[in-house]
Amino acid sequence: MEIVDVRGKPHPERPPLILQKLRESGEVEVWVEVEPKPLMAMLKEQGYTIESSFDGEKWIVRIRK
Repeated sequence: MEIVDVRGKPHPERPPLILQKLRESGEVEVWVEVEPKPLMAMLKEQGYTIESSFDGEKWIVRIRK
């Protein structure tokens, strides 16, 4: 599973990067400051499985087809 750390990246750049990595590998682990609920909802509608947890420092969102 590829790790995609988007912390500190501008918000408009995050979804395209995450979607690109998903197309390349089929599953990713995203590290982000705030749980990306809109993106998670969109991906669930497209059939992806989403798991998220907070480790006290960052949100870890696992996405797979």
